[in-house]
Amino acid sequence: MSQLEKVIPTIRESVAAILRIHVMQPSKIKKGHEIPVKVRASVAGSAFCVVPDRFLVTAYHVFNGGKTRDTKDKFYAIIVPKNGDPAFHFPIVGFPIERPDFDLAVLELGPCATNGIHIPAVDVTFTPQLDGSRVVTVGFPSPEIVSVNLDKQLNYLGGQFFLKSHANEGIVSAQYIIGGTQVYELNVGWHHGESGGPIVSLSDHPAVFSLMQHYRNIQSPHGTVAGPHRGCSLVALQGELKSLGINEI
Repeated sequence: MSQLEKVIPTIRESVAAILRIHVMQPSKIKKGHEIPVKVRASVAGSAFCVVPDRFLVTAYHVFNGGKTRDTKDKFYAIIVPKNGDPAFHFPIVGFPIERPDFDLAVLELGPCATNGIHIPAVDVTFTPQLDGSRVVTVGFPSPEIVSVNLDKQLNYLGGQFFLKSHANEGIVSAQYIIGGTQVYELNVGWHHGESGGPIVSLSDHPAVFSLMQHYRNIQSPHGTVAGPHRGCSLVALQGELKSLGINEI
């Protein structure tokens, strides 16, 4: 069995899709009639668990496209063990770290809506990675959502959409400092919805060192296009992550 065949199934179990329930228009009374609330549900990104059943790391822009998080929004972490049929959701109950300057955030999980379901943590490393280092990524491409079930408080109860995680492999293609932050470029592409998913070093002891965030703009004859994909080093949050009790290697 190859290293990828071992690593991908393991990492997959620690990665969640982040569902955003956004209030587009609150309910109101007009001419004596109630106009119901309008909401939009979307898989806004991915995240990976760093403390079992407790904390996830994701990209800050997952909240609101890089803008300040809307406090009226509700978020849920959805896991699909082994990419099987059942999906399970955890409410996001806190946001202990929000760093738009690094495009990083930490989410706090509440108990899973289904008893007995857990999400394991990945190992994290702050060791610098060399150009040419092999990596693997895992995230959830954003699905077309057919329907979602919400209660009167807009709590998520379930939905109808095809949600499966996706893995890819590549190398560290370049690295440099931007504003004092270590940034890695990868020869790996990813789909909308995978932002916030882990970038894992395929070393003797695989561990997450970065996350899928954005890309470098490239000027082409046809205008600006998406260039190399990249993510910053988790060193940017080293102190905060250690204080949460992560498993560092």
